[in-house]
Formats: sequence, structure tokens, C-alpha cells
Amino acid sequence: MRIVDPRSFNKIQQPKSRLKVGFWLAIILIGVAGSIVLFWPQSSQKQEGTSETVTSSVNEPSKVVENVDNVKDTLRIFSDNEFKSFYDNLLLPNLLKVENPPVITGNDIADARIRKIAEDRGYRLRSSSSVELKDVEGNLLQTQVAENWKSLKATAVSKGLKISIVSGYRSVETQRSLFLQRLSVSGESIESVASGKSDAKVNELLATTSIPGYSKHHTGYTIDILCAGYVFENFKNSPCNDWIKADNYKVAKENGFIPSYPPLADAQGPDPEAWEYVWVGTELLYE
Repeated sequence: MRIVDPRSFNKIQQPKSRLKVGFWLAIILIGVAGSIVLFWPQSSQKQEGTSETVTSSVNEPSKVVENVDNVKDTLRIFSDNEFKSFYDNLLLPNLLKVENPPVITGNDIADARIRKIAEDRGYRLRSSSSVELKDVEGNLLQTQVAENWKSLKATAVSKGLKISIVSGYRSVETQRSLFLQRLSVSGESIESVASGKSDAKVNELLATTSIPGYSKHHTGYTIDILCAGYVFENFKNSPCNDWIKADNYKVAKENGFIPSYPPLADAQGPDPEAWEYVWVGTELLYE
């Protein structure tokens, strides 16, 4: 048997031990480096992606939608019945709704009979002004109406026409006096009205005269127009009427007015009145 000197053994084994240590150290370093390569770029890319997303969200210019016209510049076209419905369903400011019909003659039976005939014709209770009104050419009107009327009148002048206001606001009391005066002129008594003997005459009177509480003039938004050179009742045959009603009442609508009683509308109350216009503003007249 060969005997090996222990000192020789140590010298022979020492390099192997160092080789093992180096080997495992290299493995550990490779593992650490792999982890860095594996995880660090992903984290960095994620952060960079987040940063790009935020930057894109903040700096991206607003999207512009093309070919969309939000400006109301085309006047709406109405049939005569649509004019009527439009006004009847419109809520204008500065008005006080009338809940109970006002007294007409003071005779309850006569008043009930007159109202029945009026409502069968299409008359309905109207609101009354709740604010102080503005004097325009000697007539009281809602403040909003004044400027539009001036514009309409100026446009008429530019066309060689002269228009003026014959009547504006009328109170319930004024309308009562007007109706009773015309009833008296007709020769009918209150007793005759109450008995029903005067129904035909009352219906005839209502063709041109409203009863108190049922007139659009109570609002302060309604005007009766006179055309120079023509009697009031003949406005229909005047050049002013031809001008203002042309193209579905274009010039009237441009200034916030529509016909109060257009000629072909159903059951309006009075017969059509070419001279009467109501102010509704321009906002809802454009589309």
C-alpha cells in the first residue's frame, strides 16, 4: 500500500475546494444578473408606458366634430293651426294665471251663457300681466316687446310702409266695459241674454269682441297694427299685411311676432284678425 503524506494531500485538495467556491459564486452572480435582466426592463417599460399614457391624455388636442351646425339660423315653418297650438302652449314670463272667469254682466245666468258660447267658439282664459308695463306709442306693453317692435317698424319703413300700434295691453275691466258697450249697442238686454233669446246676437258679437278674462291683450304681449292709409278693419287688404305675412310671416318671426289669429286655424274664438300679433320671442322660432 502506498502511503500519502498528509501535507501532500492538503496541497492536492486545496485547488478543488477553491474551484467549487468559485463555481457556486459564479452561479449566484449569474442568477442575480438574470433577475435584473428579467424584471428591471419590464418595470421600466411599464412606468414608461404609464407616463406616455398620462402625457397623451393631458396633451391630446380636443377632438373637433366637423359638419355639425349648432347655430339656430333657420326659421321654423308653421301651419295656421300650429301657430295657434304654439301660442296656447307657450309659457311667457311676467304673467299671472287667471284661475276663475271674471264677472261679465253681473248676472250669473247670463254670464254662464255668454262664456259657454265663447268657449264653444274657441275662446279660453288668458293670463294677465303681473309687472309694470312700458309705454310704447301710447300703449302699454311688456318691456321685451318694445325693442322688437321698433325693429319691425324700422324694417317696414325701409320697405316704404308705415305701421303703428292701435292697441296693446287691455285690463280685464277695460275688456268688460268694451264688451258691455257693444252688447248694449246691439240692442240686447241682460235679461234677454240670460233667457237664451240672444244667443245668436251674442255669438255674432263674439266674432269680433272678446269677453273679460279671455283676451290675449291682457298679457301685454299682444298688439293690433294699423297700416297708414287703410282703416283699421281693412288691414287684411293692405300692403302692410302682404309684407308681414310673406314667406310664412318671415319678417314677423324674425322680430319675435306671430299672427294671433291666423286665417285658417280652427276654433280660435274671434274670427281671424289680420291686424293682431302676439310676441313670443325669437328663440323658439328658429331651428
